[in-house]
Amino acid sequence: MNEHHTTTSDLKRQVASRCRSFLKEATEIAANDFGFIELPKRTVHSWVMEFSEPGRHSGKELVYSELDIFTIWERIKSIVQSTKSWVKAKDSIQSYIDIHNIKPTGFWTHDLERQYLVPLLRTYLEEAGAFIYHYQTARKVINIMFRHLDSPEVEVVGLIVLEGFEAERSFHLEPKMLVHPIEELELRILGGKTDSMVGLGIQDLHLWPHTDWWVCEVRLANPRGTAIGWNRVHGITDTLALALRAFKSGGVALGLATTRLSSPFGRMGETRGGTLQKIAVGESRYFLSEQQITKFTRFWRRFLSLMEKPQHYLQVPIRRLRAAGTRAQKEDALVDYVIGLEALLGREGERTEVVYRFSVRGSVLLANRRKDRKVHLKELRDLYNLRSRIVHGQPVSDEELEKSLPMAENALRHVWNWYFTHWYGENSNEQGITRIDEDLVIR
Repeated sequence: MNEHHTTTSDLKRQVASRCRSFLKEATEIAANDFGFIELPKRTVHSWVMEFSEPGRHSGKELVYSELDIFTIWERIKSIVQSTKSWVKAKDSIQSYIDIHNIKPTGFWTHDLERQYLVPLLRTYLEEAGAFIYHYQTARKVINIMFRHLDSPEVEVVGLIVLEGFEAERSFHLEPKMLVHPIEELELRILGGKTDSMVGLGIQDLHLWPHTDWWVCEVRLANPRGTAIGWNRVHGITDTLALALRAFKSGGVALGLATTRLSSPFGRMGETRGGTLQKIAVGESRYFLSEQQITKFTRFWRRFLSLMEKPQHYLQVPIRRLRAAGTRAQKEDALVDYVIGLEALLGREGERTEVVYRFSVRGSVLLANRRKDRKVHLKELRDLYNLRSRIVHGQPVSDEELEKSLPMAENALRHVWNWYFTHWYGENSNEQGITRIDEDLVIR
């Protein structure tokens, strides 16, 4: 045990020593090649859409300067990779990886030595700010590399874009899940280029980000050799869309824009999306007040737990609520709403008086007072009949649909939230139906 510990410590010191030698020689080579110690900069152009008036955006070009790390590496890589310091550092890192059985950052990749040495040089130059060697700076960035290598997991960062969304302030849904207005750096990244120093190519993807977007930044652990964190970011995106739709109405669109590792080391770089899906068509901007932010954060924790269950009777109706908001055809949206309501207001096996049960039970939940049920009773009966006409191919006017869709959406959201509040722990809607039927008599 002590012998192994000594061997591990010696190897770690060897890796650190050889990496310092590599950084020292690489900075000297770069300084000689460029003829000065100042780091070269490049001008980057990024395109965004700036909000001008309701419903309109105009193009705007962001121009900024950044460290030209890609050009630096392209100019010196052939010389650097032929040095003894590169070879020794590369071999010692590989030995460290082999002895410790360090898995790659993703399940389908194999991390290579250059994917530690090149990010090491990049991180060093960003820290040092010049082609000059500093022992303490080298030690700092090498320790960052060791923390990445020694960790059994890596951190995945996902950026979920929210369009048509606004809140009174930034807020955390979870400790590592922050919702906030889009920042300038995010606008630059989404609207411009990203260069890869690790030989994986150059991405040039314009997503035309909007200056009035909000984003949800998600940070998740990804065990080495798996894609758990990467997949869960996609799952969180889908769950967030469902939660927003369940909580209140509002015309928000969202999508996963980027996913990347928080560490500069490792092979897996950045993946990008590019499409935002509307989850409510033709509605006003989705706004959360201060009070609603507090309620939504509490709602989110419970909702996330619900959606992570293998099966729950509330999952299908809420997916119908979301699906309705994405439909291009109004008839399809209305059918989705009614199917969601049927799943909550009917019992399995009930075959008779379906319309009656649907209308009466729904009216009980939509009206707190008995005298107010009559209006809802008629609305729900008409809604179900409209659904029947649609599925049987009978003509339905736009006027009927325009009138019925808001009511159908609000009814499904209200009924779903009643079950979510009172019957969350049940395996079916049986207890809820029993309570509704009792209320028919009591109230």
